[in-house]
Amino acid sequence: MLTDVTLTCQLTDGSFIHKSVSNDSTSISLRKMDITSVNLTPLSSLSRLEHFSVSYNPLKILDLQPLSNCKNLKVLRMTGCALKSINLDTLHKLNHLEQLSVSFNNLTKLDLSPLSSCAKLELLTINRNKLENIDLSPLASCSNLKTLNIGQNPLKSVDLTPLSSCENLFSLVLNKTMIQSIDLSPLETLGNIQGLDLSENLLKMINLRPLRNCNEMYEINLDDNPSRSIVVRKGFSCPGLKISPDAKIIEVDE
Repeated sequence: MLTDVTLTCQLTDGSFIHKSVSNDSTSISLRKMDITSVNLTPLSSLSRLEHFSVSYNPLKILDLQPLSNCKNLKVLRMTGCALKSINLDTLHKLNHLEQLSVSFNNLTKLDLSPLSSCAKLELLTINRNKLENIDLSPLASCSNLKTLNIGQNPLKSVDLTPLSSCENLFSLVLNKTMIQSIDLSPLETLGNIQGLDLSENLLKMINLRPLRNCNEMYEINLDDNPSRSIVVRKGFSCPGLKISPDAKIIEVDE
């Protein structure tokens, strides 16, 4: 007979609460509970767990190792937890993971290597952190990735090459960074991409010619960049193209 497990959580006022969880639970949410620390060890026996969220708690530190036994985990949300660091090593054992969010934290480094084992990953959001660089190489194994948000980080450069393997990519958000140039050629063969946000960067020149085969592209946001010229292939069309008022579209033949 399966017995319940108990999560012990410390709150911002120093008190403790004990949350009872059924051993056959498929979803657990600790969202917005003012938790400063929680030991996830009891979750190691929850083999049926599919959704887990600790979002919007002032945690600062979180050990994910106990989740390594949650083989069916599909959704993991750690948004707005004031995390300064997070070790994702455990995720290489979670082959069914589809969604991962570590947005709105204070991360200065993030190793995505464990995600190379997450072939079913569809959504990854790491926006609103303090990352100056990010290696996207592990995402080359995530062919099912549909949404990627790495915006609102002080990134100085980013190599999109690994995304050329993400044939199902639908939306890429890379706004409000410090990048001055971007090579979009890795997106050239992504026929399913519909949204690209490069707004509020420091882009001095924007070349959209690599997107000539992205026939499903519906929205490209280039607003608030210092670039005064947007280079596109002659005949290029995007219904939702947003550019700065003083920027000009330059059409060129291939």
